[in-house]
Amino acid sequence: MPIANQNLFNQSRSFYLVSILELWQRFSYYGLQCILPLYFVWQLELTLADAFRLFSTYVALAFGFISVGRWLGEQILGIKRTLLLGSLLMMAGYVLLVLSTHKNGLIYFGLATISVGNGLFKTNPVALLSDIYNRTRFTLYHTLACLGSITAIILTPWVAHHYDWNIAFSLGVFGMFLVIIHLIFGKHYLNQYGTLTDQQPVSLKVGLLVSAIITAAIVFSSFLLHHQTAAPWILVVLFIANILFYWQKLINLKSAMRRKMMIVFILLLMVFVFFTLYLQIPTSLNFFAIHHVSHQVMGISFLPEQFQALNPIWIVITAPMLAALYNRLGNYLPIPHKLAIGMVLCSSSFLVLPWGATFSDSSGFISAHWLILSYALHSIGHPSISALGLIIVNRMVPAELKNFTTSMCFFTFAAAALTAGKVATQTIAPLYANSPYISLALYSEWFMKIGIVTAVIAVLMVISAPLIHRVMQSNQP
Repeated sequence: MPIANQNLFNQSRSFYLVSILELWQRFSYYGLQCILPLYFVWQLELTLADAFRLFSTYVALAFGFISVGRWLGEQILGIKRTLLLGSLLMMAGYVLLVLSTHKNGLIYFGLATISVGNGLFKTNPVALLSDIYNRTRFTLYHTLACLGSITAIILTPWVAHHYDWNIAFSLGVFGMFLVIIHLIFGKHYLNQYGTLTDQQPVSLKVGLLVSAIITAAIVFSSFLLHHQTAAPWILVVLFIANILFYWQKLINLKSAMRRKMMIVFILLLMVFVFFTLYLQIPTSLNFFAIHHVSHQVMGISFLPEQFQALNPIWIVITAPMLAALYNRLGNYLPIPHKLAIGMVLCSSSFLVLPWGATFSDSSGFISAHWLILSYALHSIGHPSISALGLIIVNRMVPAELKNFTTSMCFFTFAAAALTAGKVATQTIAPLYANSPYISLALYSEWFMKIGIVTAVIAVLMVISAPLIHRVMQSNQP
């Protein structure tokens, strides 16, 4: 492997370049995500149910197209060209939001463009980093990337509140502009990295084909955003087709490998549950913070939307310590047991909120410390499920099925996004509920149900963890 030029903290310039790309992309993406449901309700005057459906469709599309971006990066355009193309599309999408002047048609087209661009961008920085380094530096990479999320979630709602939604959207344009500038002027730091397709010129025929695919994807996405009821059915058809293909492949495997693939399928279901819970942050948990959580922490007032920054803040604080702890424990705490612990923490993150609701004041508000605790529990469980789950998939899936299984992961994220929207709608108080106590009771009831269901899943994971570990350790073909 070539030796890159070294920079501050003994990391290569190529490492910092890829980290900066991810940081500013997350700045743009999560800055929009944290205010988008609010924009739908407060500016476009959609009902909460319609806002949650539209938001979940947008997120499902953003994750559903990741497989397309991965395919283009590895097989057609190369990683670096796909990164640049995805960045240009996202920047164009944010520009459309800025220029929309709150006209629904242009907003949908802008969101469609962002979702396709995100799909092209999402996995390619990690693919580049894998080529530059082994995974020992991924904790630092994710920590730096989280700084982009934290900054965006604190800054974007403040700009929307004090100035205008369009100016808040322009922060996304700014973030993607910086990504493009770094890609163009720092490309020489990445000359040694990438796939074989990065080294080959793109023919006119391939360029036209890619343009046609992207145009079709944007038009298709815009249609689904306009007709959200159609999105779940299309995704269900695609998901069922993938499952049938998965099981058809599984039948042809030898018995030991078949058991491993069955475990992988179960893990995908666990990831589905986790991501459904995670997407409550910009939806039900965000509106819970608006209506029922004190906006003051240690005498400092915050916008309720800014509480979403607690998730990446806690990840930055706890992820390095968690990684060090898990490395120290080593074989004493196998990966399946860590997954089970992560699900227990996610369950607890929802169960503490109904407990906190019992201490509400006369206006139906609870202390922000309960929400801080909830986010802490969820964020500590986050890497235990998302990162470790993918490690298990990579270890257990045979090489010929890795691309397909990775695509299944992204479809799982997309399906979870749509499910998360449906779960969030259950927290909407009826029109006759004028009392804040009715709304608080409804939130408490659903958070309790979410916590209990997740706790049952966590118990099943604890029970099955030894079996999963034995299957993982099996060296039989």
